[in-house]
Amino acid sequence: MIRSIFFKTALIAAAAISIFSCTKENTVITVPMDKKVIVINQGNYTEHSASISLYDEVTGQVENRVFETANGVSIGATVISGTIAPNKQAYLICNNPDKIEIIDSKSAKVATTPMTEGLESPRAAIVLDNRIYVSNWGYEYNVLPSGYWEFNKSYIAVYDLSTKALIKKVLVGTDAEGIVIYGSRLFVATKEGVRVLDITGDQMATVATIRSSSVTGAAKYLTFDKYARVWASFPDKGVIQIDPVTLTVTNTVEVPVDYMDGYITTDKAGEKILTYYTKFNSSYMPEEASIYTVDVTSGSVSKLFSGTYFYGVGVSPSTGNIFTAEVSFTSNSVMKVVGPDGSLKGTATTGVGTARYLFF
Repeated sequence: MIRSIFFKTALIAAAAISIFSCTKENTVITVPMDKKVIVINQGNYTEHSASISLYDEVTGQVENRVFETANGVSIGATVISGTIAPNKQAYLICNNPDKIEIIDSKSAKVATTPMTEGLESPRAAIVLDNRIYVSNWGYEYNVLPSGYWEFNKSYIAVYDLSTKALIKKVLVGTDAEGIVIYGSRLFVATKEGVRVLDITGDQMATVATIRSSSVTGAAKYLTFDKYARVWASFPDKGVIQIDPVTLTVTNTVEVPVDYMDGYITTDKAGEKILTYYTKFNSSYMPEEASIYTVDVTSGSVSKLFSGTYFYGVGVSPSTGNIFTAEVSFTSNSVMKVVGPDGSLKGTATTGVGTARYLFF
């Protein structure tokens, strides 16, 4: 891995999930930047109230419900996450019903027929070379003593990028979530740990399952730092650092991580991992929300920004600004744009359940 190339371009590849995907030894996904942000408003799962907003980092202006404006219909689903391909098409990962809407990032117009084959509660996606990789919970589940469900036959679906045809599905464990790629290895966050698959020739064979002996619970999301090391969130503990070559855990840091979502990302310089956490009272009412940073070298933890109820965090590879929102799942959310120093730069009204940010 040539670190300088990764550092300059991998941070531009923030995708689904604001995840960075290193593709070959010294090649990464690159998306030309226009200082635009697709804001994913997840919506209420039972109401199909998801929407897409478009934010301009230069003017500070936001356009809401751009999918409806461009296409004359609602997206008609819950939008869980998304990713932007090198051609600037945005892949929007939808639940209830399960589909992937593919739109032009600038115009929000539908680019092609939605993908539906092989999807069962899709969670995250990566577009790489001539393949699309999608993590899915699957429909089969166990009911735990706590009453929660776990999806024990989660899988990765692999598609041909040109035809969108399903190539294969490969089981990876339980509750599959975030995914990243390093070289020929696909890293998948699961309840069992970080599952690593060899994607050479669509083999999809399991190479390793990684977790620290000091962590409990499930892995949720993944990101890279500037040294191309993989970081995984484990909400029961914090975050772990993984060497993607030796597939060993090289650091474990205790930091608050949102338990339900577990999303993490990286700052513009690749020097800090960002997490968020909302504290609820006994009546499950939000009391305090915070964004935390973890220094990738020292492991030191700092609180960067606070509010009442956050449900996601994103970092602009153009400006370094941090995006979150005072979220509501019954009415419009209020997006917050925060400088790298933690100062509030601006706010904008977005949609129901603002959760993810795609930068292009």
